[in-house]
Amino acid sequence: MIVLLCSSYIICSRQIGLSSKSDTLWESRFATAAVLQESWIPGCSLAYVTDGATPSESLHWMIENAGMESSTSVFEMSLPAGDVTAFLSADHFSFIDEVRRWSRCMTLIVVSDDASHLEFIVEGAIDNNALVWPTRLLVVTRVTLSDLQPLRKSLSNSNAMVVHLAKDSRRCGVYMYIPYSHRLILSASWTKTTDLTVFRDEQIFPDKFRRLRDGAKMTVAGNNLPPHVSIQEVTDERSEEKKFVFSGPVLQLLGILATNINFTYELRQSPDGAWGFLFPNGTWNGIIGMVLRKDIDFTLGPFGITYIRSKVIDYTNPLIVDYGQILGRRGDTEVDPWGFLMPLTPMIWAATFGTLFVIIVLSFIVTRVDQYVSAPLSKVPPYTYIRAFLQQNIVVPPDSGWEKVMLGSWLLCILVLLECYSTNLITLLAVRHVEEPYQYVKDIMDDPRVKMLWVANTAHAQYLANVDSGIFYEVAQAGKRGKIKFIPSPEYDTSVDEFVSRGDYVLMNPYLMMKIFLTEDYMEKGRCKFYVSKEKFLPLTFALIVPKNSPLRGPINEGIRAAVEGGLYYYWLENAFTNSKSCKNPPTKITVMSPLSFTNLWGMFVLLVGGYIISIVILCLEISSTKIRCLSKYYTY
Repeated sequence: MIVLLCSSYIICSRQIGLSSKSDTLWESRFATAAVLQESWIPGCSLAYVTDGATPSESLHWMIENAGMESSTSVFEMSLPAGDVTAFLSADHFSFIDEVRRWSRCMTLIVVSDDASHLEFIVEGAIDNNALVWPTRLLVVTRVTLSDLQPLRKSLSNSNAMVVHLAKDSRRCGVYMYIPYSHRLILSASWTKTTDLTVFRDEQIFPDKFRRLRDGAKMTVAGNNLPPHVSIQEVTDERSEEKKFVFSGPVLQLLGILATNINFTYELRQSPDGAWGFLFPNGTWNGIIGMVLRKDIDFTLGPFGITYIRSKVIDYTNPLIVDYGQILGRRGDTEVDPWGFLMPLTPMIWAATFGTLFVIIVLSFIVTRVDQYVSAPLSKVPPYTYIRAFLQQNIVVPPDSGWEKVMLGSWLLCILVLLECYSTNLITLLAVRHVEEPYQYVKDIMDDPRVKMLWVANTAHAQYLANVDSGIFYEVAQAGKRGKIKFIPSPEYDTSVDEFVSRGDYVLMNPYLMMKIFLTEDYMEKGRCKFYVSKEKFLPLTFALIVPKNSPLRGPINEGIRAAVEGGLYYYWLENAFTNSKSCKNPPTKITVMSPLSFTNLWGMFVLLVGGYIISIVILCLEISSTKIRCLSKYYTY
């Protein structure tokens, strides 16, 4: 079904009359229709944009004879008088977005014999992000090819073809500009006798960015982000000049992309060492700022995917998902002062004291019943069971029957229990406890002595600047009180060594970027220096970034998809670490042979002194109660 939607976008009142030449669209109608039919995709819509010099009869013929069932729109844009740049606003090109919403794809046909008008439409659509890949642009004109030179960059970087009508109106050439080189090639030709002829190895509207025909030299930016990207400063032995050497899995991926897409590259770092942070005035710094200023073609990254960033740049396919964790300094090896409680589990301690309590209660009840019977039922006082538990001497009358059985069972149980306890205690006294205190973000917030390190100008830093609820809102508020120190990306390694190694700072960062600190290079005397928390937070999906609506995104995505789905990128990541698993889950308890000191055993002395204090208090109470009873009897008499 063919739908004709006639609209008019008149930018100024000046009208452009018909020239003395014949109508360009009418003369090239067969060539234009053949090009549209050759490249037609079901479900795509057509939009004609004219300068007012194209008669309606030509447009009607194109709509009725193009041979495609698609929605068709017609718009008229007259060239404004005076300053053209004043009219290059998004509102004047919003009709392209409206048409694009109607269908899955769109072909924009611009018809004009005025080079200024063509430049006005094409440049305006590109500058306002209206002419994005894969929207197709077909320019129908008889303007000389030399006059189209100002548009060569725009036409080479967009999905564009040019139907050029010769002066004699008997033949048409279908041209395409090659990306980056801006070279013009003839892809097809049309004459009245041969119809449309597509040359060998050519096609209409090809994916010319999938593999750059003439190659290209691109500028790619990256910052130090181990293990993905590592940057080292080296000195040339001959020239004694300092330069930066990039390495890492992302560089291996970049090499594959350069081979597949056919480009060479120059690597740069952001001048401020930042990744990209949105300031309240709407400006961006770091690598994202370089992308927005068009200083680079795309970036290494990888960058955490966030909504704020996605408004100004485009992400490629994801490389990996990583979670934030806490990197802290492992404590010194020390004996747990309360280690004398560890030979028995809490359940055994509870069962032991519970059994003792039941036995004492039963013995006390039997003792009370003896006051009302002629023959005593119990000859063993209740405290005898406590004395047996504390390994004190006990006396059992020879004529006690059932009590010998109960007391003997209790003594057997205590004997086994105490032997096990003493054996395990000797072993545990040689065990040193390694402290890893900060396993959760809440642990850090509850300890006023420790501070946090966050890498500045990252996705996590942007999140802290905008969060308004939850635990990380408390973290952000604590940061305003001085609990957070933001470190620049180039100072990442040195800051961890300087601050985290002291023990009064912890690093908050994605795990893979902290994994380098869990290698043998960061061991002290054979012990792992750092630990990683159990809690995971703020997951991030990492990807490369390209400028908004960049046609490079498609071919880059193909290379990334192959590397990730084939497990190649993860394999590179694993090989980027040396012995990283040696300190991934280090033991928190180790055995040593060294003399014990009061600092290791003060828990037992606390229990001993506490017992003495309680005994003295009970003794004083007993003496006081005895005196009170004596005085009460004296005054009663």
